[in-house]
Amino acid sequence: MIKNEHGNILVMTALFMVVLLGVVGLALDGGRIYAEKSSLQKALDAAVLGGVQVIASKGEAEAITVAKNLGAKNSHSLDGGTFSTTSRSIKASQEVKVPLTFARFLGFNEATVSASAKAIAAPLQKGFKITPIAVEKDSLPHNTELKCENTSKNHGNCGYLAFDGRGASNLKDNIINGVEVSVGELGTVETEPGQKWGPVEDAFQTLISLDAGKPHCQRAATADNKCARVINIVVIDTWEGVNGRDTLNAVGLAAYWLEGMPEKKRVTGKFLKMVTQGDIDESAPDYGLYGVKLVE
Repeated sequence: MIKNEHGNILVMTALFMVVLLGVVGLALDGGRIYAEKSSLQKALDAAVLGGVQVIASKGEAEAITVAKNLGAKNSHSLDGGTFSTTSRSIKASQEVKVPLTFARFLGFNEATVSASAKAIAAPLQKGFKITPIAVEKDSLPHNTELKCENTSKNHGNCGYLAFDGRGASNLKDNIINGVEVSVGELGTVETEPGQKWGPVEDAFQTLISLDAGKPHCQRAATADNKCARVINIVVIDTWEGVNGRDTLNAVGLAAYWLEGMPEKKRVTGKFLKMVTQGDIDESAPDYGLYGVKLVE
C-alpha cells in the first residue's frame, strides 16, 4: 500500500513539473513578445516625432525618410511598414515576427507583434526661448527686414518688446538668451520704445558669432533650431495706433534667420518654417513656427 502511494506521488510530481515547465516557458515567450512590442512602439514613437519635425520645411517624402532612418537606429526596420502623412502629421505602423521557444511544443513557432504611432506639428503657442521682437502678421512670410530704420515709423517703436523688465540692457540680454512666452496666456505684450541700436546690434552680432563654426547655420535653407541666429519672435496684429510704451495684440510666434546687419539700424534675414520645443494649439493661426506631440 505504501509502495503504491509512493508511485502515485512520483507520477503527480512528474506531471506537476511538466505543467510548471510549460507555464514558465509560456511566461518566457510572453515576456519576449512584450519586450519586442515595447521596443517596436518606442522605435515608432521616435520615428514619427523625428519625421514630423521636418514635414513643414522639407515635405512629406523627406519626413518618411527621416522616420525610417530613426526606426533603423532604434533596431527596427520600417521598410514594408505603412505610412500616412499630411502637411502637418505622420503616422507609421509596422509588424514584426517574434520567434518562440517553448510554445513550439504547442505548435506555435512565432508570434506577430504590431504597433503604430502618430505625431502632429501644430502652431507653437508657448516657447522657451522667445526673442523680444514683434512683427506684424502681414509681414510674413516674405518680408526680409526685421527692424525699422527710424522710430517715427511706428510711433516711437522699432519692434522691441519689454519682457521681464525694461531698458536697453534688459532688452540686450533677452535678445541673446530668449524668454519663456505663452501667447495664449499673454494676449497682449508691452512694447520697449526707442531705437537702442548699440545694445541691440551687439546682441544680434553675438547670436551670429555663436554660429561661426556651424556651416549649416550660414544659410537659411539649411539652418535649424539649434542655430543661435535662428530666433523665435512674436507675431502681432498691427502697429496701428501704438504710441510710445504701449501694448500690442499678440497672435502667434514665428521663426526668423538672421542674415546680418548690412548697415546701421537695419537687420535682414528670412522667415522660416521651423519646429522647436513648446506647447501647441492646433486651432491657432499658422505663422511657420511649430511644436510637435504624439497623438496616438
